[in-house]
Amino acid sequence: MAYHPLDTIVAVASPSGGAARGVVRLSGPRVVACVERLFVPSEGASESSPRNNAAFAERKATFTPSRRPTAVEGHLLLPGIHSPLPTEMYFWPDGRSYTGQPVVEFHTIGSPPLLDGVVSAVCEAGARLAEPGEFTLRAFLSGRIDLTQAEAVLGIIEANNDPQLDVALGQLAGGLSGPLRELRDGLLDLLGHIEAGLDFADEDLPFIARDQLVGQLATARDEATGLVRKLESRHRAGAFVRAALVGPPNAGKSSLFNALVQNDGAIVSHLPGTTRDYLTAQIELDGVRFELIDTAGIPGTGKQRDPVETPQDESQESQAIERAAELVAQREEERADIRVFCVDATALSTSLQSHESDRNLRDTDTLVLTKADLIESNAAKDAPEASLLVSSVTGEGLDALRRWLRELVVRAQSAPDSAVASTAARCHESLRAAADAMGRAHRMAADNEGEELIAAEIHVALEALGRVAGAVCTADVLNRVFSRFCIGK
Repeated sequence: MAYHPLDTIVAVASPSGGAARGVVRLSGPRVVACVERLFVPSEGASESSPRNNAAFAERKATFTPSRRPTAVEGHLLLPGIHSPLPTEMYFWPDGRSYTGQPVVEFHTIGSPPLLDGVVSAVCEAGARLAEPGEFTLRAFLSGRIDLTQAEAVLGIIEANNDPQLDVALGQLAGGLSGPLRELRDGLLDLLGHIEAGLDFADEDLPFIARDQLVGQLATARDEATGLVRKLESRHRAGAFVRAALVGPPNAGKSSLFNALVQNDGAIVSHLPGTTRDYLTAQIELDGVRFELIDTAGIPGTGKQRDPVETPQDESQESQAIERAAELVAQREEERADIRVFCVDATALSTSLQSHESDRNLRDTDTLVLTKADLIESNAAKDAPEASLLVSSVTGEGLDALRRWLRELVVRAQSAPDSAVASTAARCHESLRAAADAMGRAHRMAADNEGEELIAAEIHVALEALGRVAGAVCTADVLNRVFSRFCIGK
């Protein structure tokens, strides 16, 4: 498809078939010239004027464009049609229209032959037929909407029920582009501070403190993964809800996994770091099925490696394997619809501090205090009210946890889609790349690595986010998006 944004384009914008009213839409720099050749405002003819095109042409008034949107009643003079066609003409000036260009709509009798005649007359006056989706494409190219909002227009056209229509309307109103814009703006500001510090490295000027950098990167990472999760709910239509057991090593996750699944599929040991990969199992609770995931523990900063587990000659290889396991666990945590944070009740204060730091909590998060059989009855009096006290050994609290998990799964299954299907399919991988890049940048900042490496990861994230919004796109992407539109939209 060839795009010529400076052409004046025209198409029938109302549904096909006969109707009381039909709409012909024009956009481009020559719309005023087309109006002047075809349209006669009502003040250009008196009640006694002859009702034919020749008489109207003699008494034709001049249309004067306004700087504001204007509605004018009048008639169209069409070649081959003897009588003037009663019409309401709506004019939007440059910068005030949907496309960002001067736009005119002729609202007249919805007879298909008459509407085709209007389109032919406008083409003879200097316009050309619009390509599918070209009006919305011009809105995108002029910056009136981003690519997610353009896809929302298609979602509105293709909606088959009220929930789909509500999702598309919400996306068109900025439900996805707003958070994307805020995320990109925040990353650009952060990148500016980092690169300013690199430019003035010799001056030793603290443009941004390290702890502030870590905190902002953690927030940006969580926002990006939140957007990924929302799109995955639409992209994985028909997939099971995923509930992940997460937390530090030796927090009782694998024991809890075995207790909930009711088998011994996960290896349980008193040594931390036993789980190196993740395990999954499907569970059904009173007719509700979901997928439970046991993840590897993610230690806090400065976690000591077990000297027995990692001999000196194998320490680097072992640490690399453990680091890979942590990355897999973090990925599964980010992708989960429900997160069950497992906290060791025998070391409550330390475990809670690790749980609360560096995470944005969701409504679907659950705090579980494990190893209840190893503490005194009043030892958990300082635990958060929303937490559940459980024991995989005695079964204490497991029924309550199952009931709560079932409620969360039902809630996740009934949550409305957050994006139209075409957006979810197109944007999923780009948002995932942005989230992964922000995760790497955050780990680098937490490990006190060089800011030039952090800046490089932020650049990767910004480019990926730009592909979602359409700030970075190719002709192939535009063709895939707009070729599905109907003509006139």
